[in-house]
Amino acid sequence: MTMDSDGTSGVNDWVTGVYGTAFPTEVLIAQTWSKEIAEAVGDAMGAEYADCEIYGWYGPAMNIHRNSFNGRNFEYYSEDGVLSGKIASATINAAGEHGVYAYIKHFVLNDQETNRCTLLLTYATEQSIREIFLKPFEECVKNYDFRSKPLAVMSSFNFIGDVYCGSNPHLLNNVLRGEWGFRGMVLTDWDGSYGYQSTDDCIRNGNDIMLGFNSYESNKITDTDAASCVTALRSASKNIMYTVANSGAYTTEKEKELFTPMTKLFIGIDAAIVLISAAIMAYIIIRQRKKRKLAEEEAAA
Repeated sequence: MTMDSDGTSGVNDWVTGVYGTAFPTEVLIAQTWSKEIAEAVGDAMGAEYADCEIYGWYGPAMNIHRNSFNGRNFEYYSEDGVLSGKIASATINAAGEHGVYAYIKHFVLNDQETNRCTLLLTYATEQSIREIFLKPFEECVKNYDFRSKPLAVMSSFNFIGDVYCGSNPHLLNNVLRGEWGFRGMVLTDWDGSYGYQSTDDCIRNGNDIMLGFNSYESNKITDTDAASCVTALRSASKNIMYTVANSGAYTTEKEKELFTPMTKLFIGIDAAIVLISAAIMAYIIIRQRKKRKLAEEEAAA
């Protein structure tokens, strides 16, 4: 089993209740212009994630400060793609030494919070996309050793033109994997099924896994044609397993706890379900017995 967690400034796992050091925000780290400081932050953060046995890190975020009112500016490095890329690259390489796979995010052009989940169509020229918005991600991927450390990508909510980033083959297959040589898995941003997040489309176009657990209709894959869907699922599974199998979850020697925080959570949920089910059954049985006894008394009278 492996676990992922937010956030960009340190361990922040509200599911298991595991929290860690609150590191300085990315915009502050970028202001130092220091790859050494960025590396120190990545090393410390990676050590903390590994100590918690959480090897998937939803960060760092490296979108661009396109204007001063962007709702996530605190979580992004700067307005400059090169600076963002250099700082982010130093951070994820250091974290990777601890077996932590960073989900570099949000890929790409996720530079606006307003209406971000309501068909946000983003338009830009190919030149500006490559020179500014893709630059941090390109720097991270091209300066990473996939043979020794795992890495992942988180796609974004928005569209480039009229194509959703989470199911954009030009972005995820042609550029990310084809041009840059990325090896690893691609995960969606939160799968709230906002009317356009289709698992079928994502799997077929380079997005390997959906971040969510609800059974929306859009999560269901109905076309199981072997020539396309099964092949896409096999490729997605390979990318996921490649990332996780090369992470600290499988490569780091450690003493195994009998019960991890996630295991304790699931045991607690199971116990609560059993108790509630037992209480409901007891109520139904007692009620039926009372009805039967009342019926017998009325028949005797």
